Amino acid sequence: MKTMPAPALSANFLQEIKRKTVPALTLALSAPGILLGCLSLSLNSLEAYPVPLLGLLSCCLLGLLLYARRLDGRWERRLIILFGFSVISAVLLSVLPEHLYGFQINAIIHRSLVSAILLLAIALPATCFSLYYLLGATPRAHDLSRYPLIILPVLLILAAYALLIFHLIKEGAPNLNWEIISVPWIGLDWTSFPPYYLNQPGLRNHILGTLLLMALTSLISLPIGVAAGVLMSEYYGKWLAGVVRFSVTSLRAMSVFILGLIAVSLVAGSRGTFLEEIIRGYWYNLRGVQRLEDGSFLAAAIVLSLLVIPVIAWATERGIRSLPPGLREGSLALGTSEEYTLARIVLPWALPNIITGLLLGCAEAAGSVAVIMFLAGRGEHGVGPLSEVTSLAYFIYEVPRGGGSFMHVELNRFAVVLAYSILCSLTIE
Repeated sequence: MKTMPAPALSANFLQEIKRKTVPALTLALSAPGILLGCLSLSLNSLEAYPVPLLGLLSCCLLGLLLYARRLDGRWERRLIILFGFSVISAVLLSVLPEHLYGFQINAIIHRSLVSAILLLAIALPATCFSLYYLLGATPRAHDLSRYPLIILPVLLILAAYALLIFHLIKEGAPNLNWEIISVPWIGLDWTSFPPYYLNQPGLRNHILGTLLLMALTSLISLPIGVAAGVLMSEYYGKWLAGVVRFSVTSLRAMSVFILGLIAVSLVAGSRGTFLEEIIRGYWYNLRGVQRLEDGSFLAAAIVLSLLVIPVIAWATERGIRSLPPGLREGSLALGTSEEYTLARIVLPWALPNIITGLLLGCAEAAGSVAVIMFLAGRGEHGVGPLSEVTSLAYFIYEVPRGGGSFMHVELNRFAVVLAYSILCSLTIE
């Protein structure tokens, strides 16, 4: 086996370094350009760097263009366009004012936003080209050089989530205490005489209400969804299965605001009927008088199940269709009935899909606001199937529109105390 002498090895090594100098320099400038572009999306104090960086990157792109011409024997048109765009961008950023306005835009835009867009539009393709030539300009290098186009959006989304979570923890952790979770929200305190606005913040009933809403929705939608999935998969081609499939698809395609209107219509239609207490919900005050609400947990769960049933049905159908034919045929060949095969072979096989559909349905029920926003309240009067529906999602929606300032609360309390005192005096008389 022949070995190359040491001087030849060192000469080849130096030649390889010289050959990859231009792509390496381009990568060394384009990668910080991507980072600078991402930071410029949120910071306005980096405006001294984009123009010099784009100037240096334009020089490197010109060198990379000549390198590609020497390597391939032709001019790379995409590199020519990228080089021209980088030069134009550097000139444009150098003459742009710091603040942009006009053009029928009702806002003042800082130059950093334009810098961020131009830097990302130039540095990201430059990184791909430099990686392609740095890795040897092979088909595998072509595939690897496209990774930044996939990784960068994912990193930006993760960074945005990380910033939101950090801001949430930073602002919310000092105000978090066990009392907020362990006590219910109370606006009007009926336990005192006369009643007044207690204005007690608390999330206990909202948390318990979310759990109860998930449980009731699951109890309603799980058997119906599994039955629909079994019907669609086991009796495919029958007219009844076609009707069920069309109904499930139509339910999932229905707007949540239409379902909200259905919920309102359900409550309005129950007035004066024997279902009024069940649909509207109720509570009793200290005098034992029944007070009706605008919507119970049971009514909200019935409407939300229309959203959850299609999810469970589709998950069940996919799970059943993934069953290997040999298992079903083997069970039937041993003399078992179709019902036994369905109960002991098919449904246990589809159980992971059913659980996945159920979890997705619970998330749908817990986070749905548009369906229950017309029915929900603040949960001051307890949590139960026939109580006023409330949830954490509705609490988040209602907070910016909820209680006013301290003066507003005090004025409301004074008004309630005055009205109650007058009512008591009239009653005594």
